[in-house]
Amino acid sequence: MDIQTVGRDCVALNVHSRVSGAREAASLVRAALLLGGLEPWPRMELELFPSCGGTLIVARPSEGLAVEVADYALPFLRGN
Repeated sequence: MDIQTVGRDCVALNVHSRVSGAREAASLVRAALLLGGLEPWPRMELELFPSCGGTLIVARPSEGLAVEVADYALPFLRGN
């Protein structure tokens, strides 16, 4: 996993494998926040962008858990 950015308002991670779902993605985001010296968010909004065997995760703190898997982006990310 590569941490692209970690801050109080946003986390972006490049995971070199498929992320199985919201629970795994949230766990990775919490770990990145801790590594960055920040308190993990109790709830977050997650966007998962799967491509070529990996996953880009973009997360923000939220009032409740929300997950969006960007399947629409797959043809563009794979280079057609």
